[in-house]
Amino acid sequence: MALQPISAVELAETPTLFSSFMGSVGRTPRTFSQLLAIYRERSSAMTAEQDLADDLRVERFRDDMADRRWRDDVIIRIGEFDGRVLVIDGIHRGLAYLACVEAGVSPERLPRLHIAR
Repeated sequence: MALQPISAVELAETPTLFSSFMGSVGRTPRTFSQLLAIYRERSSAMTAEQDLADDLRVERFRDDMADRRWRDDVIIRIGEFDGRVLVIDGIHRGLAYLACVEAGVSPERLPRLHIAR
């Protein structure tokens, strides 16, 4: 598995396997940026008991990354489906990383971010 560095800007624009997320139904794969917007809109109204998919783990991941408790690189796995390259693993980690950057945490303070092919 080859690792390739990726920037937060590139990650935000990368499509994921998810077309639907946290009750927001879609027909086409959503980018990280779109998923983060959905997450922000819906997570505040969700309780842990309602979170059967454990989407709220984004908060834990974000806190760990921002407070430098996250010790490993952030690895996002991609796959190819019908000629489209989509993220298949690491979506919640990627959302947490983007949330940190958007909150003003410098990428230099965050774990390294990679795409795995």
